Amino acid sequence: MKKVLAMTMAAAMVFGLTACGGSSTAETTAAAEGAETTAAAEGTETEAAAEAGDFTFDKTVNFYITHGAGGDTDYMARMLAQALEAKLGVSVVCSNVTGSNGATCMQQYKDGDTDGYTYILTNTAALNGNEATGMVDFGYDAFEPVAVYGIQSGENLVVAADAPYNNLQELIDATKANPGQIKMGISTGGGVYIEACVLTNLGGAEFNIIDAGDAASRLTALLGGEVDVTSLPYSTAADYIENGQMKSLCTMLSKAPTLLPDQEAASATIPELKIDTEYACLAPKGTDAAAVKAMNEAILEVTSTDDWKTKCNEYSFQDPFVLNLDDTIANLKEQRELFQSFQEFL
Repeated sequence: MKKVLAMTMAAAMVFGLTACGGSSTAETTAAAEGAETTAAAEGTETEAAAEAGDFTFDKTVNFYITHGAGGDTDYMARMLAQALEAKLGVSVVCSNVTGSNGATCMQQYKDGDTDGYTYILTNTAALNGNEATGMVDFGYDAFEPVAVYGIQSGENLVVAADAPYNNLQELIDATKANPGQIKMGISTGGGVYIEACVLTNLGGAEFNIIDAGDAASRLTALLGGEVDVTSLPYSTAADYIENGQMKSLCTMLSKAPTLLPDQEAASATIPELKIDTEYACLAPKGTDAAAVKAMNEAILEVTSTDDWKTKCNEYSFQDPFVLNLDDTIANLKEQRELFQSFQEFL
């Protein structure tokens, strides 16, 4: 990261005070020494503040969201923006820049404005999945990581409520009995595409795989009968599951959500199939390190409240999952390695 240090200059000019009422030479010397000491102390304090990464947000912050309105990535980004507006005292404007499973937005803004007011809000399945599948030639380290600020309710394989299968193994068996007849909606390049590849290459499933767009689009496709099965964040599908329009066969999370502990995991059938999708805030490469640090600290503060916990419970069925700067970088590195391990199945 490029670090911009604030520099300070202090100069003490001592004049003989004899003409103003007559001070002694000793008094003049003492005053000069005192001024020098004060200037040195102030200089040290300023340098320490700069080293600590002080940064004040004093104009509009822009959040560019990699996925469309109505999906979980969009919802969590806007929830964070609302909380940060109250904390920072400036507007946080959200813009959806969609396409290619988030790759369009990430490509457009990875080398964007570095003054600390531009951020990319995405999810780790898109970030790492696009690289693992070769859709893009860059990963998390093409950005300045700012924070991981949440974990998804889990990608769930969902089907119509009246579908004749009730778990992952029954679905796989149905595809084998009817090869190419069961349509699975995915988004090319990301976590859902990887799910389909692992289901095919390790689970032996024989789907007719169709690119149906992001989560909001896949939901519409499933409800409209355009696809027979897809993978959706549980938060996106929850209302439709509860009102009897669809059902979940399993979660892709390595561990069931905090508030949904009884969900069956896909890894019980296919051990390698574990995808923990998290929400991440990134900045363009070269963004002021002080701004990155300040934004991380602001995110840590606004996500430590009871209100944030309640919202995470209600929407993601998870307790808050928020990381400091060092842990964010370590987490994204670990996630990237996991997705790279899927390459042999793609």
